Amino acid sequence: MKHLKIDIKKLELSGELILKDISFTLNRTDRVSIVWPNGAGKTTLLKVLTWEIWGYEWNIENIWNLRIGYLQQIYQDNPEMTIEQELQNAFREINELNKKIDKVQKQMEQDPSNMDFIETYSSLLEQLGHTWGHECHNKIHAVANGMGIVDLLSKKISEVSGGQRTKVALAKVLLESPDILFLDEPTNFIDMGSVEWLESYLNNKWSGWYVIISHDREFLDQVCHKTLEVQPQRPLEIYHTNYSDYVAERKLREKKKMDDYKREQEYIDKQENLINRFRAGSRAGWAKSREKMLDKMDRIEAPYIPKKPKFFFWYTWESPEKVMSFKEVFIGRQEPLFYIGDLVLYKKQRIWVVWENWVGKSTFIKSIIGQLDVLDGFYSRGKAVQINYYSQMHEELDNTLTVRENFEKKWIHYPEQQLIGLLKHYLFDKNDIDKPVNLLSGWQRSKLLFALLGQHDCNILILDEPTNHLDYDTREELEQALQKFEWTILFISHDRYFVNKLATNIWFIQDWELSVSYGNYEDYTYKKQHNLDMDLSLFDEEAQINLVLEEKLWEREYKRLKDKFGKKKRR
Repeated sequence: MKHLKIDIKKLELSGELILKDISFTLNRTDRVSIVWPNGAGKTTLLKVLTWEIWGYEWNIENIWNLRIGYLQQIYQDNPEMTIEQELQNAFREINELNKKIDKVQKQMEQDPSNMDFIETYSSLLEQLGHTWGHECHNKIHAVANGMGIVDLLSKKISEVSGGQRTKVALAKVLLESPDILFLDEPTNFIDMGSVEWLESYLNNKWSGWYVIISHDREFLDQVCHKTLEVQPQRPLEIYHTNYSDYVAERKLREKKKMDDYKREQEYIDKQENLINRFRAGSRAGWAKSREKMLDKMDRIEAPYIPKKPKFFFWYTWESPEKVMSFKEVFIGRQEPLFYIGDLVLYKKQRIWVVWENWVGKSTFIKSIIGQLDVLDGFYSRGKAVQINYYSQMHEELDNTLTVRENFEKKWIHYPEQQLIGLLKHYLFDKNDIDKPVNLLSGWQRSKLLFALLGQHDCNILILDEPTNHLDYDTREELEQALQKFEWTILFISHDRYFVNKLATNIWFIQDWELSVSYGNYEDYTYKKQHNLDMDLSLFDEEAQINLVLEEKLWEREYKRLKDKFGKKKRR
């Protein structure tokens, strides 16, 4: 059976231990996700597996000389090449055959009676037929259409955005049809529609195996059935589940490890007390023998329990019933982008805004927080509305200042020890308070902005892609903190797992108008797939299925829907 066997004893870079005791086997049917906290070496491991870096204490056994496809997190290629040319390069074998065919054709034109040329030409055409060379064009257009770049095929790579380049790189890797795929953050910078297409492609059309690193937990749930957990400087843990079940099983394993470790430590402490008690006197020989036994004992390593940040969102004691009201409003700068007919944002709603990149997200947000005027119509905020805004690009942070100075700029003057104590909740070290913000990583900047927001009372949170840059555990902690927030949340996110946990209502742009739907991401997609009214609520607060919906569905589909979604609503 085809397989890839990996055994990494130790990998150090610049004197720092990155990976240790990583041993596992990838088999023909494996569809694997690799999860770990930020900074644990995820990209380094993929570079080892794909021979991007080598020469350390490891062994990779590739029995069948498998062809490997690797999507790097940062895409680099010839920027002057057109996108179609770049995708055509995915068919290297076919391209080589076409070059040989062109060469033989020219030889045949010069010497048409040469039977060697004719036989070679026929053989090459037969080989081309076996490789399905005539379908290259159709395959390119099918994948490019699914990734939303079919209209860009004639453009140069230098002429498109970073997100579009990511789509090009992903499309090329898929078209190469390798035996095994290694995908490093394939859903970064691509829109939700493209992510859903990729899920469908991997589940229904991809016949190979793959290893995926991604912070998109819903994506991992949909496409992977095995989870490998890499802990800093610890052996790899294998879970034969998808991401959600891995989270539950990990808690059970961590508890057992901690119980075993504590039990052993209690035993060791008891034996050491006895040894010290009888070290001198008639029982000294017994004590020495017992001490040697302890020295030879194969001790349990203290389990790795990752530190998790704590998020705080302070809310005002009161909130108006109507937080925001829109009446025949046009949103835009100079020209209207979309229209809002008659809409009210009520207190305690958690609104997920479904967004396409071209609609004008920043314009909408700046309009509702008061930095821009609406083009036309009536827009108002309720009395005593206090907004805390989290921006995707961290615009509220001053990169020229230190962490401490950013607090002072927001009129937050804490004694040093209090500031250090606050930042520890967000996993900052005491030495970080005087570090310039421009030296912080993306996930550190995200947590710093949340720390700043948490110092001000509010009754509405507006969050623009709040889970970007955050690892799995941090996202889970953020979700729990937001679920405890008493008042209103309006958020934009491509993290469907996050949306499913948080959203109660949906605002979406359709035909240049903002419309409303009830529920979370799964409700929204279900209604789209079944052509149901978007204003129809699938479940009530007790997770009972909507009676109107029950009348619209066949009995079997009604039961399937209730079994699939009902439990999740109660959870």
